[in-house]
Amino acid sequence: MAVPRVIYNGLPKNHSWARWMVARTLRKNSNNLVSFIGKVGSGKTWSGISIAQLMTKMSGVPFTINQIVFSLTELMTLINSGELKKGSCIIFDEPQISISSKDFQSQANKVFNMLVSTFRHRNFSLFFCTPFEALLDKSTRKLFTSRFEMLSINSKKKTCRIKPRFVEYSDYKPVPYVKQMIVCFKKDGMNKSEKLSYWDVPKPSEEIIEAYEKKKLEFTTNLNKNIMSRLETFDNSGKSMTSKYKPTEKKLLTEKKPLTERQEEVMKVLANLKKEDRNIQAPQILGISLNSIYDNKRYAEKKGYTLEDFIENDS
Repeated sequence: MAVPRVIYNGLPKNHSWARWMVARTLRKNSNNLVSFIGKVGSGKTWSGISIAQLMTKMSGVPFTINQIVFSLTELMTLINSGELKKGSCIIFDEPQISISSKDFQSQANKVFNMLVSTFRHRNFSLFFCTPFEALLDKSTRKLFTSRFEMLSINSKKKTCRIKPRFVEYSDYKPVPYVKQMIVCFKKDGMNKSEKLSYWDVPKPSEEIIEAYEKKKLEFTTNLNKNIMSRLETFDNSGKSMTSKYKPTEKKLLTEKKPLTERQEEVMKVLANLKKEDRNIQAPQILGISLNSIYDNKRYAEKKGYTLEDFIENDS
């Protein structure tokens, strides 16, 4: 597949990535499947919302709070509602909760893979906001068109800097080819081109932020109630909460010295990668060296944690 380009007759305009994605859905009969990856609080969902609003200004296709979903059921209901227009944006927040790669044999994951595999003719943009792509099924990740990595937040300018990249998978490589956007334009009568390394995404509107935070609170409240119910079941029975969990997960309910944020990230990523893929994929996902990854793994193991503590039973 060719390197993504945006061509201007004169000087380049802002937000070329948004213009390119609008063109894919409205003029090229295609879609956009984009992963927004980064730590908790790094601006993943706000950036997704802001980009959806930028695309709305360019295309005229509406974007509302109803197009932010938190579960596979909610996503399927929205897509099948008939309310979305060609070029619509959808934000799937925390998709790993309902379609984790650890449940790759589950019915939910099969349904989701069928959805993204047949998604192109709908001409939608679907944004996944998740800490790590590795938490999603491998066959799902291979269908992504782009990856937006959160880098930093500028509170004064009210922007979030991201590293946007086009991704292309091959059957012969475990990791994708990663490409930068090229902007072609004219300046002083001369044809010029530049690569876009970063994108400073503005803060979304206060109105939709307020609506999103309210919807997210409702989701997390219900999720926490579900977790508490399962913990109470465990406390009352003295046995495993459900057969889906390995006995090693009981360790997580006992007191241990807490992991640092980096140590927890390393353990989660390594646990959800095949052993033969770890040395190649883990540094790309985490953005740190292989030596640093295994140093953090060793420190976590000294605190009593193992990779098995972060893996659910596939049954």
